[in-house]
Formats: sequence, structure tokens, C-alpha cells
Amino acid sequence: AEAVGGVVVVRYGYNPLDAIKNVKKKIEEISPGLPKKNLSDGTVSQVTIVPFYDRTGLIYETLGTLSTALTEEILVTIIVVIVLVLHLGSSVLISALLPLAILMCFIAMKVFKVDANVVALSGIAIAIGTMVDMGIIICENILKHLDEAGPGDNKLEVVLKAASEVGSAVLTAVSTTVVSFLPVFTMTGAEGKLFKPLAYTKTFALIASVIVALMIIPPAAHILFTKKVTLKKAKRYILGGLLILAAIVAGVVLAWWIGV
Repeated sequence: AEAVGGVVVVRYGYNPLDAIKNVKKKIEEISPGLPKKNLSDGTVSQVTIVPFYDRTGLIYETLGTLSTALTEEILVTIIVVIVLVLHLGSSVLISALLPLAILMCFIAMKVFKVDANVVALSGIAIAIGTMVDMGIIICENILKHLDEAGPGDNKLEVVLKAASEVGSAVLTAVSTTVVSFLPVFTMTGAEGKLFKPLAYTKTFALIASVIVALMIIPPAAHILFTKKVTLKKAKRYILGGLLILAAIVAGVVLAWWIGV
């Protein structure tokens, strides 16, 4: 049988998965109208379109492998923090920083239309160690100041003073890392397409971790480290945490809707 081959080329900057889905949809639309011929032996010869190479499986497999590796890295990091910090409250706060900051990073990716490809997810994986460092620095300094504080000192002021003491250093450290990516953002052509997603995701991850470390960890540390939590208060804190989680989920849905 005669055959004609063709290659579909994705336009620069377009999502290959969307292109493949659109091609398959178009094939389904035009297949019923393709020419056919009745042969002398009674059989019907029908022109058909048969994909001989489909990258969908490869793309999903690659993203799945990297997503699994990213999840395992997060879990290992949390376990290491819990074992080495030797303070349950600090371990909980630092471990909570990681998934929350990564969630904020994915929201930023959706808003700024950064595709979740292999290079982009690698940027998050590379930034995980640095993201945890910020929480460790903040929590350790808060614990140090609380241990040195007198019984009559205002615990909230002690926590805020401890956080502000290292806050500028944390901001400086993150700023130098973000500034170092500025040349990457100016890249064009194939180089820009390859490296820009990594620069974007690592920058998003670092900024998100700074926001969590400086704005969420100090008040949470004040509640967790200085107050005796009764059952009634524990229920209130759990309810507050669930409300915060619901707000985060609503933010994700809103970001997805804006992106659409």
C-alpha cells in the first residue's frame, strides 16, 4: 500500500501537549471525510491517518518521574529537619514552610504562564534546600531569644525582634540569588527557551519561601512556642489552619481561573 509521511512542527513557545491534543482532535474531525475507493475485488480502500510517533507518553512519563523525585525530595528534607533540629515545634514549622512555599510557586507559575516542564520543575527541586534554610534560621533565632528572655518580657516583642534581627540577612541572601538570574531572563532564542523556566521557578520558590519565613513563621512560632495550648485552643487553631488551607485552595482555583 502506498503511504505518505508528514511531520507536525510545534510553533516556538507553544505547549507541545496542547499541540498534540489539537492534532489528534483534527484527525478525528477529518477522518470521516477522507477519500475511499471500491476495488475490483469488492474491498474498500480507505485513506487513513496513522500517527507513527506520539510524544505524549514520553512527556507524561518524564513529568511523572520528575514529580515523583520532587515529592521524595520534599519528604526526605522534612525527615532530615525533624531529626536534626531536635525541636518538635520548630520541625513542624520548618516542614510546613516547604509545601506551602511550593504551592505558592505553582500559583505564580500559573499566573505568569510558566509551563510545568522538566526544566521548570528542576528549578523547584534545586531551590528546596535553600527554602528550608530560611525557616531554620528564623526558628533557631526565635528559640535563642526566647531562651534568653526574662519571665517579665513580652514574648511577642521577643519573637518579632528575633525575626527582624535575621530578616535583613535572609532578604539579602535571597536577593543576591535572584539578581544572579537576571542575565538568564534576558536570554533569547533556544537558550532563553531552555533556561528561563528554571530561572522563573527558582525565583518564585525563593520569594515564596521568604514570604512564608518572614510573615507566617514568626506569628506561628509565637503561638506554638510561648502559649500553653489547651484542648479548646487546639480546636481553634486547627479550625484556623483549615480556614487558611481553604483560602490557599481558593487562591489556587482563582489563579487557575485567571490563567484560563
